[in-house]
Amino acid sequence: MRPLIACFAVALCACAPQYVETVVTDEQDLPVRRASFTANPETLDEAMRASCAAPGDELREVSGSVIQCRILPPPDFAAFLVLRYDGALEAPALVLQKETDQKDETYTVGLSFFAEVTQKSGNPRRIYFKLLGLDKMMDRLLISTGGMPEDF
Repeated sequence: MRPLIACFAVALCACAPQYVETVVTDEQDLPVRRASFTANPETLDEAMRASCAAPGDELREVSGSVIQCRILPPPDFAAFLVLRYDGALEAPALVLQKETDQKDETYTVGLSFFAEVTQKSGNPRRIYFKLLGLDKMMDRLLISTGGMPEDF
């Protein structure tokens, strides 16, 4: 899983100005890669926890069903995010988010990635950069851990 986070950071940092970004105003608008599982995919949880252990990484349990790996971007990309999105002088974060929902005996796991920039008002702004390679990598990760694709 660590290579996924590293590829995410490199791809997003190196290519961000060349891709069309989407500023997410509502969490429902955030693009998510989803797969269904017959059991809770604990290997995916373990991999996410293990890969988010580098200096500067923060594993945050937002709720019982949402886990985020927050990564500090390289200084030049952090400056780009702060200047481009009128951010406060606070370090932005690159976020890989995993959300798990359970209905009956089926688990639905959604993976998403975005940059989060704290605004001068104190509210965070989420920016999604469409990176086809990273989307495919997340799809392969979901499938290789036993998921059945839902919308990819």
